[in-house]
Amino acid sequence: MQKRKIYLIIASFLLAIIIGTMIVLAASEQKTTVTNSPAEVVPSETDSSGNSGEDAAASEEEADNSSDIKDAFQRLLKDTLGLFIKEDLHITAVGDSLTQGVGDETENGGYVGILQQTFEQTDDRVKIDNFGKRGNRTDQLLKRLDDPIISASIENADVVLITIGANDIMKVTKDHFTDLDYEDYSAAMPAYEKRMNDVFNKIDTLNPDAEVYLIGFYNPFEENFPELQDQLGTIINEYNDIGKQVAGEKDQHYIETADLFENKTADLLSEDYFHPNEVGYGKVAERVLESIKPVIQEDDE
Repeated sequence: MQKRKIYLIIASFLLAIIIGTMIVLAASEQKTTVTNSPAEVVPSETDSSGNSGEDAAASEEEADNSSDIKDAFQRLLKDTLGLFIKEDLHITAVGDSLTQGVGDETENGGYVGILQQTFEQTDDRVKIDNFGKRGNRTDQLLKRLDDPIISASIENADVVLITIGANDIMKVTKDHFTDLDYEDYSAAMPAYEKRMNDVFNKIDTLNPDAEVYLIGFYNPFEENFPELQDQLGTIINEYNDIGKQVAGEKDQHYIETADLFENKTADLLSEDYFHPNEVGYGKVAERVLESIKPVIQEDDE
């Protein structure tokens, strides 16, 4: 009974996050009509007296974030400039919102966009196709891999990057919301493992020479909801372990990211408390570049 109560709390928090994300996105869509139009702001007496402290704090936070992003970008650029990258390198990124770049307020495409911008600063010709789609689960990704545009990109790719799995966990939560227990997640794992195998098999069929990298996911609730850390941490770790195991069995690669966010989620997550912000994506981009270096480098003559 106590376990069920705990998982009902988890379900409530997860659904609250989903609803909050939808609200944030709706608000951001309304703002997009004016973001590119400069507006003159005339401060009033009440504005200057009541909000000066908040404005200063916000400006300081933005400056810190900007500095973190710049530092990450410079480190990436330095690492990239030191590489002799294969000619006409082609990278295909597929998966969910983490590939799409949801949460990146700079609208540069998350970690994939950061990699793209970094390569553009070099003389290397690197093509990156981004097929990330918010909300994708493993079953949906499998169907999208049949899309002629996506399959053609994978057929020509040297490297395939994947983020997938977090929405599979979310689906279990929503499907069993009124009667949630750990066994619900556990019971869904064999089918999840099969779908992960199918994803790798389909990519291998399209391009047996591609190097495939599965990017693991992190626990976004660690700092904001510490009471859920143990329960959700266990679930996330077990689903990550499945992906890591499948990648290893296929002689492919797994990229850990959970450690990047440990005890830092307050600084690395966006306003929805679920997706990375631009700083978080910068850290993921650094880890990805570090992991794919052996593959993208030109062979020594």
